[in-house]
Amino acid sequence: MNPTIVEYDSARYDFRKWACEVLGVQELEIIHRLNKVKTCNISPTANQLAKSFSSILEIYKSFVLNVLDKEIGGVANFQSPPSFRFHYSGLGSSVFHRDRDFGVEQGKINVWVPLTDVWGDNSLWIEGTEGAEDHEPITMKFGQMLLFDGVNISHGTKINTTSSTRVSFDLRVLLGEGPPRPASY
Repeated sequence: MNPTIVEYDSARYDFRKWACEVLGVQELEIIHRLNKVKTCNISPTANQLAKSFSSILEIYKSFVLNVLDKEIGGVANFQSPPSFRFHYSGLGSSVFHRDRDFGVEQGKINVWVPLTDVWGDNSLWIEGTEGAEDHEPITMKFGQMLLFDGVNISHGTKINTTSSTRVSFDLRVLLGEGPPRPASY
């Protein structure tokens, strides 16, 4: 699967508004200045959004069933809950990797959903084709998602040199006959 940016109805699936409410902020992009997010030592994705996921579970399931399943053409199961990520301005980066490096099986598609606009160093960087190591940042707006073969295509982040924190969630889906069923990944 070639990396594909897909638009979705962000008014119907307003994950950004939910995240702002949970975090008690009006702008996700400046949370690095507010010290609003508490990540736990367990995992970089253990945070307030993950802990509050049950309040948006039905909207998330509808998103998978009515947007992803139709776009991809068949989802057998999907990650629930997704992984919520914060890429703070001025901080952090992740190791560039292929998900198979961590035991993820073939046939899964990565779905990356930014809740903020993303570009340059606050974005996800992916290679153009497997093995090319020609990583480029993805530029997207809220209301778009990226579908890509993260099992085989290298991806990661760099130190965020922008003035904007990126908040996003990602999930993996297994292609196949539906209806889509939640699964832990």
